[in-house]
Amino acid sequence: MEKPGLRLWQALVAILLLICLGLAAALVVIALKLETACVMDGGNKATVNEVPQVFDSLSSAELNGVSEYMINEAGLNLVPTDKATTNSDYIYLIDLHLPTKADAKRHLDLNAAVPTRQARVVVYAGSTKEVKEYVVSPIPNPTTHRRLTVGGTNASTLWASRPVDGAELNELNKALYNITEKLYILLKESYGYWYHNCTDRCLFFPFIPRALERGQRNIFGYGTRSNLDGYYIYATSFAMVFSYTPGNSEKLELFKLYYKNQNFDTVDDLLQKYKNNLIEKENFPLPPTDTIYASPDRRSTSRETPKWSRSIPKQCEQDGSRYDVSGQHVEYMDWSFNFRMRAVSGLQLLDVKHHGERLAYEISMQDIAVYYSGTEPYNIFANYLDVSFALGNAHTPLERGVDCPENAMYFDNTFYSSSTGKPQVLPNAICLFEHNNGIPLRRHFDPSAIHNGRAFYFGMPDTVIIVRAIATLWNYDYIFDYVFHQNGVIQLKVASTGYVATFPFPPNAGAELYANLVNRDFNEGANIHHHIFNFKIDFDIAGYENCFQTWDISTENKSHPLVPGKRWIQKTLLRNTKNTEKQALVKYNFDEPKYYVVYNSKQNNSVGYNRGYRVYADGFSKKMIPEGSEIEQVISWARHQVAVTKYKESELTTASLYSQGNPHDPTVNFENFYSDDENILDEDLVVWATVGLQHMPTKEDIPVTSTPGKQLSVVLSPLNYFDEDPSMTSYDGIVKRDGD
Repeated sequence: MEKPGLRLWQALVAILLLICLGLAAALVVIALKLETACVMDGGNKATVNEVPQVFDSLSSAELNGVSEYMINEAGLNLVPTDKATTNSDYIYLIDLHLPTKADAKRHLDLNAAVPTRQARVVVYAGSTKEVKEYVVSPIPNPTTHRRLTVGGTNASTLWASRPVDGAELNELNKALYNITEKLYILLKESYGYWYHNCTDRCLFFPFIPRALERGQRNIFGYGTRSNLDGYYIYATSFAMVFSYTPGNSEKLELFKLYYKNQNFDTVDDLLQKYKNNLIEKENFPLPPTDTIYASPDRRSTSRETPKWSRSIPKQCEQDGSRYDVSGQHVEYMDWSFNFRMRAVSGLQLLDVKHHGERLAYEISMQDIAVYYSGTEPYNIFANYLDVSFALGNAHTPLERGVDCPENAMYFDNTFYSSSTGKPQVLPNAICLFEHNNGIPLRRHFDPSAIHNGRAFYFGMPDTVIIVRAIATLWNYDYIFDYVFHQNGVIQLKVASTGYVATFPFPPNAGAELYANLVNRDFNEGANIHHHIFNFKIDFDIAGYENCFQTWDISTENKSHPLVPGKRWIQKTLLRNTKNTEKQALVKYNFDEPKYYVVYNSKQNNSVGYNRGYRVYADGFSKKMIPEGSEIEQVISWARHQVAVTKYKESELTTASLYSQGNPHDPTVNFENFYSDDENILDEDLVVWATVGLQHMPTKEDIPVTSTPGKQLSVVLSPLNYFDEDPSMTSYDGIVKRDGD
């Protein structure tokens, strides 16, 4: 017979077990709720407008409609891009062609009809060796097209300057196959990798267009060992330069071969000297198979503790997101703006407003220059104009929780593929998220007794909305952020990461003048280079009639009024209005500090000051290449850290598809934007701001260079635009007094 005490004990255990199970279930529910709160509105895919708005990117259906129209136009004689050769006429690029600013503003401000949607189409006319650009309309069902003038440059010059595409790559790869087949023994013995009939030990050759002289077309290629993590930093000492015979019957020819810092005119010359031991031979060890050098895999360390493996903090939106999105239109607090991805130059913001009032018609990335130094031949050709590689189309999918917070909203990048001739969709290539910057936007603590003997504190976290996209161009990744603060400040940020480019490090050729050795086993050096970024800010401050001033800060030295014989030295401020475009060219000088101010001379704040915005940056950088040199003309926008020009429909961008291939005859020469020295008083003004950084890679840049120390920003800050800090309307601020 069971004892009563035992039954009681069993009942208590059962009750306790039920309580434990209930608590566990409650904890699971709470955890799930917390997790849900962290990602409540995060990870969402934005929806596309059924009826495209004026600035919306072209959809897949619209790209197909434009392509089909152009191919079906009998007079154009176009073939499908995926079936083209370099002797064919075919489409290279399709992108939205924006309406004029005047037409767009009539729609936005006066409720006029949406301007006709149009597309810009770039055609490679291989039959005549020309590049032709067209404007096609109306979208989505085109019926007309017209030729578009490209910077006053003739179509045959554009052909020599064009970006490398799939059809040309086919030709280059055929030539490369023939060359490397003859040199199979040399490549295998020197590098353990080859090109023709290779399997898991294949050389990969990036090809870079860069004319050596005006009117030429040259293509540079060099071998890297592929099928490896970070193959960018496994460059070999085998390279080549191709050229084309001019005219309609142009022929691809080998111009120069390079092997171990020696150059050869022909394949046979190199091969004969190699077989006869008349040249110094290369002997690269095979790359390692474990996680060293170029691999991004985590390394273990004896210093780690269990805490190292804990999850990273996550940002939560407990009440849901605080922004609204309609297609590509965003509203956040007092801010609103539109965005789109341009095929050539990337992310573009349009119709930027605060409290319903337009501040800027356009804010956008324009061009990127990366100029390397080093030895022949690599660094003769290693001067890159990144938009010539279709920067916008290089914006790749973003990893949730790393590239963007987990609560971000994502947008696809849809563009016309020059390889397939069809629309390509890169998912989640743009993200939008609210973010706590981890620093107060404003704060103060006052222990003073003057407030009725009560100490008080007030503060507000700097919560912002960020639009982000990341472009991957060969080895480098560029992170572009447009950041909107609640106090009216806008930041245009760029950070660089990815792999550094490495080149053979000739030990006796003064290589350390240009590079640091980053791997002795493979004799790889990483060379000094200069990243330069150009941004456009088309201000419309309280209207489109604006002016530009510098507020010049200097010192005065005068007699001290209280101490005879002493001097009183202090700063002074002089407002200097610029009347013409040339007066508004700024070469930053630390000895002459200034504010750069765009303002409306006819609109004042409550104390009588002109409403304006200040432009400043934490990365003004001097271009060191001499002005007017052949490789400098194509980046004439980098001569000045700030330039202000009058708005013109013919001067919409510093970017060009054709800059990389031909720096000698730039299709867009920024010097022409200001050479006419037009009046800029009470005009529609555009600010061009340039920032940059010098990068001398070191061992810490291996395997991948990191973003700290490589972040730059252009800041647009209100200057008497408001009557007080506009963030004072925010619910994010707190005020505490004794007793609260």
